[in-house]
Amino acid sequence: MTDTSYKILNYLKEHNGTTAKEISEALDIEKRRVDSCFSAAIQGADLGVRDRSVSPATLTLNENGLRYKQ
Repeated sequence: MTDTSYKILNYLKEHNGTTAKEISEALDIEKRRVDSCFSAAIQGADLGVRDRSVSPATLTLNENGLRYKQ
């Protein structure tokens, strides 16, 4: 996992259920980078899910993600 992915993961531990736009603004990272890192590193490692049932979609950590230690 990259440094950017860790930043996003740690942000979501405190602000779970946040949109990619909110994360990008809070961490000063491009939104497309947030989306990419979340999909590849966090969702790919089964640490979180993208909830598309709401608009805009929210990024949410599951129990594995909330417990994840670096």
